[in-house]
Amino acid sequence: REAPRKDQRVASASFEMSRFIPVGQKRLTNISIVRYKRCGKRFEVACYKNTVIAWRNKVETDIDEVLQVHTIFADLDRGILAKREDLVEAFGTDDEDVVCVEILNKGEFQVSEQERQMQLEALFKDIASRVTDMCLNPETKLPYPLSTIERYMRETLHFAPNSGRSAKQQALQVVRQLQTSGAIAIVRAKMHLRLLVSPEKLAEAEAALSGLAGGDGTQLVLLAQGEVCTDGVSSQLDCLADPGLYRPITDAVRALGGSLQVVALKASEGMAEKLSAGAAGEAAQLAAATAVGRMRIAEEDGGAATRGTSSAEREPTRVSGEQPHVFGAASPSAGVSVTAQGGHSARGSAASRGGGDAAARRAERMFKLNLRNAENGDPNAQLEVGKAYMSGAGVVEDAEQARHWLQQASLQGVNAAKTHLASIL
Repeated sequence: REAPRKDQRVASASFEMSRFIPVGQKRLTNISIVRYKRCGKRFEVACYKNTVIAWRNKVETDIDEVLQVHTIFADLDRGILAKREDLVEAFGTDDEDVVCVEILNKGEFQVSEQERQMQLEALFKDIASRVTDMCLNPETKLPYPLSTIERYMRETLHFAPNSGRSAKQQALQVVRQLQTSGAIAIVRAKMHLRLLVSPEKLAEAEAALSGLAGGDGTQLVLLAQGEVCTDGVSSQLDCLADPGLYRPITDAVRALGGSLQVVALKASEGMAEKLSAGAAGEAAQLAAATAVGRMRIAEEDGGAATRGTSSAEREPTRVSGEQPHVFGAASPSAGVSVTAQGGHSARGSAASRGGGDAAARRAERMFKLNLRNAENGDPNAQLEVGKAYMSGAGVVEDAEQARHWLQQASLQGVNAAKTHLASIL
């Protein structure tokens, strides 16, 4: 007699097993049980696998995609339903939908090995990306590639993420371990901060920053000398600071009655050299323009004297057009235009107009950016918008709008806004 094939044997075994399964019994498969103990009672709900974490992370918002049945059990394995009296005693209601949501949010559950590995791998990548964002190569002043950080974490540190701690805490731990091991040259990226204080307290602010910089001065770098803003009421001071100094700097600025703005969370130290070079270049250009203007005036005066022209007749040929003060301009003298024969005045006026237009466009862009942040509730942006409406920087002057935005910033504790309000009330 011919022996039965393998598929025939499997079908026969399945038929034999199905005879012992009651027809009216419904078995729950592919489930994850969420248990919650309250008032000495146990409550359980049946969920689909790999959905509870998505629900708690707000990725999944449809509860029907999470729960297999909207039923609360006392013992799901044995199919025992929770009593209505127990639900009222423990949760204050017998509405199963409300109770299911609370159990999903607060209950305990077991995840599969595959889901646990996926969580740990996602956490590992999150930690590595945070290290990449907050650190730089001290030689190139550039961040390391993500793959490089991941390789050092795996091969050098043998780092294993802990699901019970936040990714930020573990990223800071990785940075300290990499610096201690010496396997890779790595430093924390500095923050670009802007201090806004009254002009009379600018020297105190600089002294406070110098005290926080320490002996080597590597943790805090001043980008430029303090500048008086267009309104004449406040002064700004930019610096690059280590993230660990953010809170001390904030406390120091508040003690001086000023405010602190975060220009960039991650700024390279090369920015200081660029800004210094740019300031030196602007100063050189200003000096050259002033010297050329004086030479042309002297030539005009000499030519007019030779022709016997009186000084009263020569005076209109030298027109000193005082430009309106624009935030960020070097000085009002940069806008002086000299009228001379031969078309020099046309070129000088066009250059002055071009520089003024660029500054005006820059001020307008800054105003729009600050206005968008101010509408989202940023107190420092509200202060800047109020000051812009006061001075007309990037927008038409409007005392009512200035008062409105300064009041909004003042309500959020910005002391500089109170100073500006006092000046316009």
